[in-house]
Amino acid sequence: MRSVELFAGAGGLAMGMANAGFRHAAVIEWNRDACETFRENQRHHAHAVEGWPLHECDVRQFDYRTIAGDVMVVSGGPPCQPFSLGGKHRGNLDGRDMFPEAVRAVRELRPRAFIFENVKGLLREGFANYFEYVQLQLTHPSLKRKKGERWQDHRVRLERHHTSSRTVSEYNVVFRLLNAANFGVPQRRERVFLVGFRSDLGIKWSFPEHTHSEEELLRRSG
Repeated sequence: MRSVELFAGAGGLAMGMANAGFRHAAVIEWNRDACETFRENQRHHAHAVEGWPLHECDVRQFDYRTIAGDVMVVSGGPPCQPFSLGGKHRGNLDGRDMFPEAVRAVRELRPRAFIFENVKGLLREGFANYFEYVQLQLTHPSLKRKKGERWQDHRVRLERHHTSSRTVSEYNVVFRLLNAANFGVPQRRERVFLVGFRSDLGIKWSFPEHTHSEEELLRRSG
């Protein structure tokens, strides 16, 4: 099962994908320090990252035609700074907003599924319209934004396309805010997860149920 990892950072999500049985066809990250962390781990055969095809580059310049063969999953965490509670809250106006590149990867690779994660701040009311736009793009990635077209106008075209009786979604997309602590991680870490499956596959899927809770922790420690 081949996958492509975008915005890899030091490889946390990529390692999770590998542990789940996926083999990376490309791991893309532009930050030099993060890439050096990868290389150091590869030199020391640490964390099972040896042999991963690391690409230190700007994802906006990456040519997906260089990846031959079927890609089952595209995953990654687009930079969170544009939507973080601690940032400048510029959203899509922030040059670090890489959701357009997440959409481009899905459009060009046509994976069977994708998974993207971002900070809780993405769900704030001020970003509601843009977050809806991101979901519509991932649902219909082939309906590209035209040159010079405002994203708001592109969203209108997507809405009309999405609600047309003749339209079939390319991907079935769902999202949910999850807390890592509810799945056994000893840390309160809330993230928004966007998951999509190619609609022609007929896959039925839902987010997993919580495996841990504060009540259960208190009961066992008491």
